[in-house]
Amino acid sequence: MKKFVVSCALLGALAACQTTNNVVRDTNVNLLSLAKPALAVGDTYAYYRNGEHEVATVTAVGDGVYSFEVTEGEDAGCTYVGDGFLAPDVKWADCSGSTGTQTLTHTGDIWPLKIGNIESYGIEGTDGTDSWTQTRDCSVIGTAMVTLGTSTIPTYEVVCKDSSNTRTWFYSQTHKFPVKYTKVHKKRGLVDVRELDLGQKAG
Repeated sequence: MKKFVVSCALLGALAACQTTNNVVRDTNVNLLSLAKPALAVGDTYAYYRNGEHEVATVTAVGDGVYSFEVTEGEDAGCTYVGDGFLAPDVKWADCSGSTGTQTLTHTGDIWPLKIGNIESYGIEGTDGTDSWTQTRDCSVIGTAMVTLGTSTIPTYEVVCKDSSNTRTWFYSQTHKFPVKYTKVHKKRGLVDVRELDLGQKAG
């Protein structure tokens, strides 16, 4: 895999250059449109979640729907079903103490990823205790370089917002799963960060 190394010192003259931890946002990164990756049963998503190693494995593939099980990590035993890419899950069980379902109404199509693409989801859900109705709006807002260990990877940055959270994914053309994902709760400031395991150490 070809490695790209970019520093803010080199990009300092660019007004578009912003740095957030290991992310350098740069409008000069040129990427081809990115088709939605195809997953198969047995594919594994290995990542660090807030510094702790987890692995999610694809256990079933349907018509645009995938089933996953967390097979390693603190949330081992959690199962969830959904599109697998950006869309809200439609069902989950034993995931951080939560079990629930959601029905979705989908408009737009963000795939293949390219800057400016958008999609939205109308969501109705319940976890047996609470029920909710909200809208999640997603857009490809730009490109960025994400550094994990010794690898610096060109990615598309996708941001999805609803009434509770802002979720951000960074997708590359060389990996099936997101290189980086963050979820920030708007009111409580809780942050969930996942970074693809490329052999680097946590943190």
